[in-house]
Amino acid sequence: MRRSPDQRDDDRLLREGARRFLEERCAWTPAPPPAAAQDALGREMAQLGWLGLGLPESLGGAGADALQCLTIIEEAGRVLLRRSLAADVLVVPRLMRDGPAGLARLAPGLAAGDVRFALVPEGPGGIRVTRTSGGLRLTGRSALSLDAGSATHWLVEAGGPSPNGATLLCLEALGPAVESRRLIDGRLIDGRLGAVLAFESLDLPAEAVLATGHDALARMAEIRDCAVAALVADAYGALAAGLDLTVGYLNQRRQFGQTLGSFQAVQHLMADAFCDLETLRSLLLWTAAALEGEPGERRRAASAAKIALGREGLAAASRLIQASGGIAMTEDYRVGHVYKRLQVAAGLHGGTEAEIRKLATATLSPEGRRDDEAGAA
Repeated sequence: MRRSPDQRDDDRLLREGARRFLEERCAWTPAPPPAAAQDALGREMAQLGWLGLGLPESLGGAGADALQCLTIIEEAGRVLLRRSLAADVLVVPRLMRDGPAGLARLAPGLAAGDVRFALVPEGPGGIRVTRTSGGLRLTGRSALSLDAGSATHWLVEAGGPSPNGATLLCLEALGPAVESRRLIDGRLIDGRLGAVLAFESLDLPAEAVLATGHDALARMAEIRDCAVAALVADAYGALAAGLDLTVGYLNQRRQFGQTLGSFQAVQHLMADAFCDLETLRSLLLWTAAALEGEPGERRRAASAAKIALGREGLAAASRLIQASGGIAMTEDYRVGHVYKRLQVAAGLHGGTEAEIRKLATATLSPEGRRDDEAGAA
């Protein structure tokens, strides 16, 4: 059932509590906080129940729906939180609803903040899984993964698009058996940490496998759609806070004897930015509802929201910079960092053009066939 955010009292209380905590304890600063401080904040979030919010009640969670989980991620985006909450708040709890026991056993640690997940998507060259006498062997490179260096567990996609080799794995990132080499491990342009992982004949036990074949493909598709929804929620929160900051600045800064906000050209810029923001919001609500529905609509909703993020979202952020003037280009002003945040989000899990092709395929050729073959069928 679709519903608007804050329609229920518990939705409003959740948003108000999250915003109050994040603004008081995680207020944005130009310099990233130390890793120890971020770990301490993560434990506080666990004590607030955020990390167990989406877990099913059978695993000790609150059984919250996707919209409530995305509310937490959206509020984290407002303060440009440097650590991604997508995996811990939304993606992994959903997998634990009907996932394998090997993943469900980590639920208490996740809810307590002792277990942190990072999504490790497959890179362009692929990640190959081969069977050995003792288990599995992993070889290949991943795509960019947020917070892989600080996670305790990696959720790794491998085997490519074919069901013959598709494999979803859960690796203990801090275990002595993991000897992967990080090719990239540093801060991205928006201040968050990212890494590209290279697995060089890494031997793993068979228990690391969560799903294979068609089941793995279905779960990996759900992971990607949930990850995209989280990116859009985070970007929407960042953009909404940036718009509030810019409007406040325009109503205070005076030029030629009047405030900048009184000029019609500036008002048009802000009106366009607001319309772009509302477009992103509408698609986010659709995606949140679609995450609870059938895979076809979920895939279309996530692609449409990701496209809007890369187009309308970035256009709105650029308008905020244009209206703010030179101050928006400084490191100490948040609006420029909002634009960088959206740039990174637009490039994760496939760029905007890739999402357009994916949406066209899902809409015009649902079975993944070529359009001319679909039309002739």
